[in-house]
Amino acid sequence: MLWLGLHFIDLQLHHQARTLEQAPPLALVGGQPIQVLQLNDLARGAGVARGQSLATATSLCPELRLLEPLVDDVPLLEELGAWAYGFSGRVVLVPPDRLLLEAGSMLRLFGGLAQWRAALNLSLEALGLPCRQGLGHTPQAAALLARSGEDANTLEEEALRACLLALPVAALELPDDSGERLLGMGIRQTEQLYRLPRQELGQRFGSELLLYLSRLWGELPDPRHEYQPPPGFRQKLVLMEEVELAQVLLFPLKRMLAALGEFLRHRQLSCDAFTLTLVHRQGPDQAIVLRPGFAEHRSEQLFKLVQLRFERLTLYQPVVELMLSAESFSELDPDTRSLSAQVLPGGEHSPARELVSQLIARLGESRVRGVGCVDEIRPERAWCWGEPGALGCAGPQKPRPPWLLEEPQEVERRRLQLRQGPERLESGWWDGAPVARDYYLAQVDDGRWCWAFRNELGWFIHGWF
Repeated sequence: MLWLGLHFIDLQLHHQARTLEQAPPLALVGGQPIQVLQLNDLARGAGVARGQSLATATSLCPELRLLEPLVDDVPLLEELGAWAYGFSGRVVLVPPDRLLLEAGSMLRLFGGLAQWRAALNLSLEALGLPCRQGLGHTPQAAALLARSGEDANTLEEEALRACLLALPVAALELPDDSGERLLGMGIRQTEQLYRLPRQELGQRFGSELLLYLSRLWGELPDPRHEYQPPPGFRQKLVLMEEVELAQVLLFPLKRMLAALGEFLRHRQLSCDAFTLTLVHRQGPDQAIVLRPGFAEHRSEQLFKLVQLRFERLTLYQPVVELMLSAESFSELDPDTRSLSAQVLPGGEHSPARELVSQLIARLGESRVRGVGCVDEIRPERAWCWGEPGALGCAGPQKPRPPWLLEEPQEVERRRLQLRQGPERLESGWWDGAPVARDYYLAQVDDGRWCWAFRNELGWFIHGWF
């Protein structure tokens, strides 16, 4: 077995800082008395340190911006677990700021350890969260090595064990007060602890320490509750300051939509619709439902739809939180039998498909509709409105005009030059709207092509080519 531990450094602070394009010196403060819990590099460069009092920190760095801890950090770790699920089928959450990814079974899929970690590091860079990593032959070893920043980056078990044995005992997170008691005995390095006789160690410290060490060394299995991603996508972001202009929200939304794109890519899905909820300081939340004209999985295209929608969005209350959710999905491969493949050729990346999606985002769903065929002989009833690209009945094999008049237009026979026909259409006797017409392809005296028919009332033009 091979596990990779990820330790997200100062996770709460850097998560909140992702809403800013350029972060100032930041510090997460809390506790009683109030002190610095987490800080970024700019604050550290100004002399601020972890554990300082609020007065000392602000005197050293007057421009220091203060953040409050999240009320519940479990959803944040679950969000990272959903991201990590794209790189491993077994993910373990280690609150408050660590993940464990089973690596052994993924190496063949990615083509080796180097390729797997390269893909992981590329995605980590896009997340924008500082992270330490550590490979271990057991889950607990990987978690400890990630926190300490010791990463052997090798598949050899002996090298991984040597990296673990080099840790100080204080870094082992031993149960109860075992660590302090071992330090009192002069046991300071993990290698010293590893060489101690197990029987005597158990007599002095009890079975709990022995069980912990046996799982750490890999002598006993270490069963853990593995994270299972939800069927849908949901992400919440608390803004560092109130936002009154819709365009300012685009920066944090771009990162959230990138996460949605990764979710869709890992599961080979396309998004039929997604909901953006704006949480206001006062008043009810504002839910914006966006439906691409065709199922979409590319984050950049989803972001374009949000940009177009925000061009006509007015905020009547400041926004303090953003929530992005998606629960309606389709298989990634489009159905080539659908009307969209016939009307909008070129596949899912065709400019025509993208144009339809952008028109829907800008004008609204009710103003952009598709046209489908109905199994009906009467031309005026042989079509219907529908969703763009919706699958309908097969169209007629004989020529039909793309522009059908709402009401047939009467015409004199002498103005028509009949080119093809007649085609007899007779139907509707059972529902009170009978028709009996002979249709022709014809040209009027100015050269235009039309679809004309004759019935007992005379000659009429029904459509134009």
